[in-house]
Amino acid sequence: MRVEISRTMPNRKYWIQWSHWSMAQLLKLVTMLFGIFLMNCSHFRVTAETFTIGYMTNMQGRTNTQKQGIVISGAISYALDVVNNNASFLNGHKLRMIYNDTEGDTLIGTYVTIQQWREGAIAFFGPEDSCAVEATVAASLNLPMISYKCSDYRVSDKNFYKTFARTNPSDILVVRSLLVLLKYYRWSKFSIISEGNNPYMSVAQSLEKQVSNNTNFTINHNGIKYFPNLHICCEDKKPCCKDIFSEVVEETYKSTRVYVFFGRIFDLIELMTKLQMRKLLDTREYVIIYIDLEAYSEYASYRYFWRMDMRQHLVDVAIKAAGSLLVIVPTPPQDKGYSEFVENVRQYNFKEPFNFPNKLPYPKHITEFAAYLYDSVILYAEALAQTLMEGEDPRNGSFLIQKIINKGMYQSVTGAWMHIDENGDVEGNYTVLALQNAPQNITLKGLGGEKNLSHLMLPMARFQYDVDTGEPIFTLLDVDIIWEAPLDEPPCGFDGTGCFDPPNLIREIISGILFFLLMILCVLCWIMYKKWKYEQEIAGLLWKIPLQDIQRYGSYGIVSSESKTSLKSNLSMESQVTGQAFTQIASYKGTLVATKTLKFKSRNIEIPRETKKEMKIMRELHHDNINPFIGACVQPHYILLVTEYCAKGSLKDILENPDIKLDHMFIASLVFDLIKGMIFLHDSDLKVHGNLKSSNCVVTSRWVLQITDYGLGDLTTAAENEIFLNYDHYRKLLWKSPELLRQPSLYPKGTQKGDVYAFAIILYEIILRKGPYGQIHLPAEEIIMRVKEGTDKLTGKVFRPPLDEVDIQDYVLQTIADCWAENPDHRPDFRHIKEKLKRMKEGMTSNIMDNMMDMMERYANNLEDLVDERTAQLVEEQNKTEALLHRMLPKSVAEQLMRGEAVIPESFDAVTIYFSDIVGFTEMSATSTPMEVVTFLNDLYTVFDSIIGNYDVYKVETIGDAYMVVSGLPIRNGNHHAAEISSMALDLLEAVKTFKIRHKPAQSLLLRIGIHSGPVVAGVVGLTMPRYCLFGDTVNTASRMESNGLPLKIHISDQCKKILETLGGYEVQPRGLVQMKGKGEMETYWLIGHAVTERRRPVHKGAVQPPLLFNIRESENRRRSPKTEFLRRVTASQGHRSLDDNTVLFNGAIPGKPGLLRVTQDSPLARKRHSAAAPVSTKDTFQSDPWDGNEMGFNVTNPDSLEAYNDVFLFNNTLVDETTQYSDYKSNDREAETMIPNAGDDVTRPLINAQKRLEHLKKFKKKYQPWRRSWSADVIDQGSKENKPTLGNFFRNIPKSPIPAGNLHTLKESDTEESVV
Repeated sequence: MRVEISRTMPNRKYWIQWSHWSMAQLLKLVTMLFGIFLMNCSHFRVTAETFTIGYMTNMQGRTNTQKQGIVISGAISYALDVVNNNASFLNGHKLRMIYNDTEGDTLIGTYVTIQQWREGAIAFFGPEDSCAVEATVAASLNLPMISYKCSDYRVSDKNFYKTFARTNPSDILVVRSLLVLLKYYRWSKFSIISEGNNPYMSVAQSLEKQVSNNTNFTINHNGIKYFPNLHICCEDKKPCCKDIFSEVVEETYKSTRVYVFFGRIFDLIELMTKLQMRKLLDTREYVIIYIDLEAYSEYASYRYFWRMDMRQHLVDVAIKAAGSLLVIVPTPPQDKGYSEFVENVRQYNFKEPFNFPNKLPYPKHITEFAAYLYDSVILYAEALAQTLMEGEDPRNGSFLIQKIINKGMYQSVTGAWMHIDENGDVEGNYTVLALQNAPQNITLKGLGGEKNLSHLMLPMARFQYDVDTGEPIFTLLDVDIIWEAPLDEPPCGFDGTGCFDPPNLIREIISGILFFLLMILCVLCWIMYKKWKYEQEIAGLLWKIPLQDIQRYGSYGIVSSESKTSLKSNLSMESQVTGQAFTQIASYKGTLVATKTLKFKSRNIEIPRETKKEMKIMRELHHDNINPFIGACVQPHYILLVTEYCAKGSLKDILENPDIKLDHMFIASLVFDLIKGMIFLHDSDLKVHGNLKSSNCVVTSRWVLQITDYGLGDLTTAAENEIFLNYDHYRKLLWKSPELLRQPSLYPKGTQKGDVYAFAIILYEIILRKGPYGQIHLPAEEIIMRVKEGTDKLTGKVFRPPLDEVDIQDYVLQTIADCWAENPDHRPDFRHIKEKLKRMKEGMTSNIMDNMMDMMERYANNLEDLVDERTAQLVEEQNKTEALLHRMLPKSVAEQLMRGEAVIPESFDAVTIYFSDIVGFTEMSATSTPMEVVTFLNDLYTVFDSIIGNYDVYKVETIGDAYMVVSGLPIRNGNHHAAEISSMALDLLEAVKTFKIRHKPAQSLLLRIGIHSGPVVAGVVGLTMPRYCLFGDTVNTASRMESNGLPLKIHISDQCKKILETLGGYEVQPRGLVQMKGKGEMETYWLIGHAVTERRRPVHKGAVQPPLLFNIRESENRRRSPKTEFLRRVTASQGHRSLDDNTVLFNGAIPGKPGLLRVTQDSPLARKRHSAAAPVSTKDTFQSDPWDGNEMGFNVTNPDSLEAYNDVFLFNNTLVDETTQYSDYKSNDREAETMIPNAGDDVTRPLINAQKRLEHLKKFKKKYQPWRRSWSADVIDQGSKENKPTLGNFFRNIPKSPIPAGNLHTLKESDTEESVV
């Protein structure tokens, strides 16, 4: 077998030639083909590519002495070899470099950036110094730029420089390590001294900003103290060339102990020398922290305190001052392989493409920027590998930079761990230097042949990064340092006011002993005083009341200074009504009190000490449901107990009074007041009432139940034993529990369980209101005997009031049964009783008065809502009134009249007047019914009104088929009045062509239009029905233009035509000379149309009904019935405003009273007034035909019967003849046309109707004498007593709302005068 395979690139096609083969040979062939297939798949999966990167450095720049290009450029060649020689690094891809020298110039750097991009560079490394502009260009190209030396703070803004990062540590980020150092030594107060130039100033400001956001630190002296660059000042011989640091030390040393210094080393030595020369550093109370932004070298560790130009004594002073110095420097390389890296950089400097020779006798010093350059290439290569692996575009700079930022931390070639923040800035690894003994084996450079120094600034601590948080951690090294950490503030403060000299303690000790003895004496005196006061209170100094202070109304021989009548007058009416059977009333210090008399046989009454203590306790009890005990008056043979008076009497009085009705709310309130009072009493020092019954529960004037007659059980028992009445005795025992009745001597004061039993009897009384035992008609003695017997042997029940006839909830019945249980232990306490009965107070407040107040508040809230609703209706009606007035007159004129101002006639130099009428209207009127004519005109003028609303025109009036409109007044509009009228006329003519007459749809409507421009005088004429009228020859001329025109033509004058030519946009055709009546021959024109379409306005198609001013169905109808004839509001003052007979309001309303008198169509009185036999319309007066006088919201008579009501309507068909401005309105050749009586202006018609209705009301008043004294008739009478009406008074008398917010009343013929008034 022979197989030949030939391969051609790049299509990778294979040809196979074979002859006969065996099975084994076929298997080999398949294996070979499968391998070729895998090779092809691998080719399509991974295609090696070489990416170009651009390197920008400073090699030949002259302005920057710290150029690094000729020293570190070999680092990028070395990094590229590392990446390209490791196939797994970029998965077979390669990097190729192109480089350019920027010479440290921004313009060259910008040019180089664009040039390298044109050469295919997809990433940039550099530039060295200024990089903001270059970074901007890279951001615009979306290509990554990584700088190894740029320290410009502006590029940290990642919102703008999204494709920029840097590997050289940012000077500003050293602040984080500085704050960690301050926090470690607890230096919270420090001073900042900085040179006023960058980069020092920017780092100092960064420190100040971070400290201002941290409350744990304080900057002394209110911020940074800046000083100028002394080197520049002295070179330029400026005033700032002086001993600045002496002034700084003098200003700061008294109020600080920690200095943070930013500046050159030369200035640092000056500051330390000044501090040392003032002996401030000898005590080791001060410390100076210096931030060195340059790389640290152990061979030059002396430069912080030694300069070649310093004298020896100054060197000694500086070395001594350095004992208080700490220096933060970038950590020098610590990796053992760094020396090898430096050597490789030197070797690559000699190679292509740089070929930098070394003409020095010793190797060049490779700075740390070579490591930063190397790190930037490695970081980029790693990010590029991840980008390619994820299938992203390797030219997406923002994506690549974000990959580098996401690393967070990386290990530099120097061996140090570097931290990258979210802005792409690298925070370096820093070391703290302190003064230490110089090692023996160290060799210093730059001393100029001097001997080695005894002390050097060597590392004493380092900052390491926390892997989890990325925060720097301060770590001390195991070295001996000649330094101790001082305090940031002396213990006694900067000014020494925090400490005091040890005082002489002898005086204080003596004073303390005397004070202690005085305190003991005061405590003893206070104890003795309290005991004395307590005895005095017990003895009765607080509860005893002199007899002369009590003026009682009653018997028992106590005479009052006031008469019985005067005392009775002091009692409230409610207390007199209730008839308090158990209460004796007296006056104590001008206040009514309740008294109870305890009589004794003996003259001298001895009150035991325990009883006096009990009186003191009773005097101190204060609770809303406990009747206060005021005191007692001890007299021979009796004791008078005085308590607070309750106007409603006792609960027993109320329950026995059938006139007092108690609903569920009252019962629940009384019951819970009793429960709360008993809970307080049982918790007090009295512990028990002992004599609880309904007569010992009193009710205040606010219907709050209070418990009285508590305590003093021994005293009360002694008084009752002396005066014993059998019936009263057993009557008082009806509330006693069985155990107290059986063994009264064991419980002389009663028990709490006995009070619970008494509460059950009282609750039974309250519910049934038939006494403590209801319908049981047995003597009190027998009832007591049965209760004492306990359980009946036959029935097994105890004797209690019957519950069968009680109609109450089950839980109340069960509570009563539990409370009067035979076994006292089975009775609940009052807290459990309150829990059992809490359902009685669902939805109630604490007491009856509060519930009543709640009801009053709800009523008040509802009243407020009602007032708000009526106020809104008032505002609505006021708006309707103003809208109606604005339809009658121009808005500016109407506002003048409403303000009471006189409308002065005004002359207008140029206006344009429009006249139109209907050709053949007379014949149409003769062949149509009046209703059809009115409907036709209403439909036509509705269309006209909807069209003129789009233009700056004022509709003067309509008279029959005549329609008059003017533009240019009362608000002038320049020369645009002709354009407004012309465009409006064209739209009206267009609308007429499509207008259909309802009753003659086949007949076309022929409209004749005339327009003329000229001067006029306009003003308000008349007091009754005031109209805004036009005067002047221009009106007559415009009328002649219409009468001499042709149907469906717009006839304009020469004056109007000239204005239109000035404005432009209209097509005009000459008509020639036309003979005008009174004018002679005039040159006139036809207005054909618009020359341009911009002047046309959008108009409504069809008949558009204007909005109703008064929507009766929505406003009035919801507040009155259709039968309402008089709408009025009756107030305390019926109003006495005068009313003129001729002054009327809209819809027949009459001003001068709080209410308005109104008569509708369907009232009986309206039918009586009109003697016409015409039928009255039975349809709803609030519904209207297309025009029935109601489109403005006014009620008028049915238009079909207008002729029958000549005394109701005033027709305005004579208006044209009676006013001079409309004289000769129609030409002589025009046929006399019959004017329809009701074809006047629909805006003025309601005022005319209102005037006539007022006249009918006067007739009605004279005819129906019973109504003469009604307030509405009085208003009419007052009208004749006032002055004659004026136009200003007419508008001032318009009420704010034609519909008052009062009650509605319907008057009928059968109503009397009293029913109306």
